[in-house]
Amino acid sequence: MMPGQIPDPSLAAGSLPSLGPLAGISATTLTDQLKLADFRQLGTMLSPLHFLGRLGKRPLAIKTEMDEDEERRKRRREKNKVAAARCRNKKKERTDFLQRVSS
Repeated sequence: MMPGQIPDPSLAAGSLPSLGPLAGISATTLTDQLKLADFRQLGTMLSPLHFLGRLGKRPLAIKTEMDEDEERRKRRREKNKVAAARCRNKKKERTDFLQRVSS
């Protein structure tokens, strides 16, 4: 076969060196079923390609991780509230001091 030439669909997929694990499946059967994209039904036939069904799906966050993140946010928010109140009080004291000095 010449480079760029389309292979004969009657060839068995197992006869192609790069498709060794898919031996015994005709190329037309494989391509027809791949067009349907029903990977669950083809699971046994396409077991070497099982990872394709998982692509694009993010792993679900573990509940404890979500709880830890929420707890961390609460602690940080409380610290920020305390720091903001302290900053406002300092500013108010400085303003009051400057007003007393200028009078």
